Parts: sequence; C-alpha cells; structure tokens
Amino acid sequence: MNRYDISPDFAPIEQHIRNANLERAAYIGALFAKGAAAVSRGLKRLGAAMERGYAEELDRRAIEADAFLRRSVPRY
Repeated sequence: MNRYDISPDFAPIEQHIRNANLERAAYIGALFAKGAAAVSRGLKRLGAAMERGYAEELDRRAIEADAFLRRSVPRY
C-alpha cells in the first residue's frame, strides 16, 4: 500500500498526525527565534559594557594627563 493511499478509516488519524507535526515545527521555530533573540540581547549588553569600560578608561587617562583635573578628583 502506498503512503499516499489513505484508507478512509485512518484519514482522521493521519490528519491528527500532520497537525501534531506542524505544531511541533512551529514550537521548535519559536524556540529557535527566542534563543536567537536572547543571544542578540546578550551580545548587545556585552558591547555596551565594553563601551562603558572604554569610556571610563579614556576619562581616567584624561585626568592623569591634566594636572588641574588630577587635583580636583579625589583619590578613593
């Protein structure tokens, strides 16, 4: 019997199996999309943290280079 020759008795079961496969595919697709979005948010946060660190390092170097600023910033 060919796969596409569905007995009328089993047609509702075949349709139920197809619907379950579509639901599973949709669930896996949504899970993949959520994972990709989470990775993207994590990379953005990492980039923002690195940018803040770089800006702080530039400020620190500017303070060290300028004698007036060095006196006005407390040493804690």
